[in-house]
This record gives sequence, C-alpha cells and structure tokens, in this order.
Amino acid sequence: MELNRRKFFTHFGRVLASNLLPGKSGASASSTKAKPSPPEQAPSLRPWLRPPGALAEPDFLEKCTRCTDCAEACPYDSIRRLGPEFGPAAGTPAIIPTESPCYLCQDTPCIPACPDGALVMLPVAQVSIGTALIDLNACYVSQGQRCNYCVKRCPLGQSAIAFDPNGLPSIEDGCVGCGVCAYLCPADAIVISPRTDV
Repeated sequence: MELNRRKFFTHFGRVLASNLLPGKSGASASSTKAKPSPPEQAPSLRPWLRPPGALAEPDFLEKCTRCTDCAEACPYDSIRRLGPEFGPAAGTPAIIPTESPCYLCQDTPCIPACPDGALVMLPVAQVSIGTALIDLNACYVSQGQRCNYCVKRCPLGQSAIAFDPNGLPSIEDGCVGCGVCAYLCPADAIVISPRTDV
C-alpha cells in the first residue's frame, strides 16, 4: 500500500512540475503547436561617435595618434578612449552619447587641441557627428504625456529638432548628431545613428 502511494505522489509531482516549467505543458509534443520564431530585430547602432571635425574613418584612423589631447580639452569630459575590444579603433577618441554627449561648444576646443590633423575646424552648424532617430512609439509625447526635453535643450534649437504639426518631435536637416537629446530623453526613445562614412 505504501509503495502504491509513493508511486502515485511521484507521478503526480512529475506531472505538476512539467506543467509549471517554462515552455512545458501537459499536452503531448504531437498535440502542441510550434511557437512562431520571434521577429528579427534590427541591428543595434554602434554606441559611440567620433568627436566634432573628425575626418572620414579611414583617414581618421591613419592620422590619429591616440594622444588624448582632444579628450583633455573637452570641458564636459565627453570624449574618451575606446578600449581594446574595438580592434583597430582602440585608443582613439569617441563620444558615447548616452553617457555624456557632445555639447557643441562654440569654440570646439577639442578640434584645435588635436595636433595630428585628425580633427579639422568647422563651424558648429557644419559639424557632422551623426543623426538622431526617434522611436515615436516609445516617446512620451506620442503617449499623451507632456515632455519637451529634446526640443528645448538641443544646442542647435529647432533647426535640428522641432515639434511637427501633430505636436510630435521631429528631426530636422540641421541635426548634427551631438546626442544631447538622446542623453536627456527620459523614455530612451532617441538613438544617434553615426556618420555613414565612419
């Protein structure tokens, strides 16, 4: 009698466990439908950008001597050296906008600090670091909440980002990809697409 009870509870426990484990069910494998594969995700953007005035990437890598003078000249500590995991780019200066964006200083002290010619002087409005991209599905404004950080705090103003006729933030032609909007966005709805020649 004790043996039968033991078998009963052992079998009951196994059935219960199989129903509780993720991806398991009491139905046999032949009666369960195959789960559809999750949709492919778009490749994530490279998380770092080059400083203002950077040459096209092949020329930049050739000219940059990894001296860190541009990083030392940045008043916001926005420029840092890339680690060894970045291969040929290791040791070169980069900006990670979600940690500390480029604030587009009017005198761009990082550029004249470069002794190698890897960064060239440009007016701030002509700087090309990247382009901001907004996920309106994640944006608080599209969900009916009030938010204007990206538009109000952009160093270039409405030439770079503005509210469209529907009241939603829109990236304009003047965006240079400094990353301030991505850094400030409380919904993490903005990413910076790096320059295509980098």
